Amino acid sequence: MLRTRLATAAVAIPALWAFIVYASPPLFAGFIVLVTAIALYEYFAMALPDHVPERIGGAILGLVVAAGVATRNPALWGAAVSITVIAGFVSLLARRDDLPGAAHRLGLGVLGVIYVGFFMPHTILLRELPDVGWRWLLFTIGAVFGSDTGGYFAGRAYGKHKLMPSVSPSKTVEGAIGAIAGAVLGALLVHLLLHRSLGTREVVFLAVVMSVLAQFGDLCESALKRAFGAKDSGWIIPGHGGILDRLDSLLFPFVFAYYYAATQGG
Repeated sequence: MLRTRLATAAVAIPALWAFIVYASPPLFAGFIVLVTAIALYEYFAMALPDHVPERIGGAILGLVVAAGVATRNPALWGAAVSITVIAGFVSLLARRDDLPGAAHRLGLGVLGVIYVGFFMPHTILLRELPDVGWRWLLFTIGAVFGSDTGGYFAGRAYGKHKLMPSVSPSKTVEGAIGAIAGAVLGALLVHLLLHRSLGTREVVFLAVVMSVLAQFGDLCESALKRAFGAKDSGWIIPGHGGILDRLDSLLFPFVFAYYYAATQGG
């Protein structure tokens, strides 16, 4: 498993770097929307496996939200979120014989539309920040990759105290600390190579926040998979499972990085 993960990373990381730096804005946006579509399919396949109409409807509305965010059109994504909620309540009233189940599916549908459809396109917004967008994107990926790597090796070498065994039995407190250290190292490396406009203290602060968000996102997706009775969200990435399995630790840091950078003027 480790060899497969390393082999995948060895191919994916250079390709990802080149794509982020050199892809045209429409090509990059189209790729992210495609990834979002796959992630929406994975989420709704896990969340609503026996309810095909709600599965299809949720994935379509999530994609409309993604398109609205990608094109900076609040009317589009706002309409999609509104339709999601209203349609969910229509379904709730139409299935009066199963109100608890219908309400449960309504919550899962709204969660999927926002969690995947709204959050993931923030990658596009981050990259489109004037002059430094691609640097912020690589900085975030570097911090999160460092967090994942530091957490993995620290957990294997020193992990003794379980962090949240009911959600993710393999996660340890020692691994979480190693993840923060790895994030700082990864962020400092990208800072030195590509993003020198940030101060060192700012880099450390951002790395710690991104690592905490990355670990939180990982735990959240683990909780969802456990609740849905799924081992992986999919199988599309060798050694890593599905798209959501690989992006769970990136979604929250991407959103944070965008709003932080945007409010700081890039």
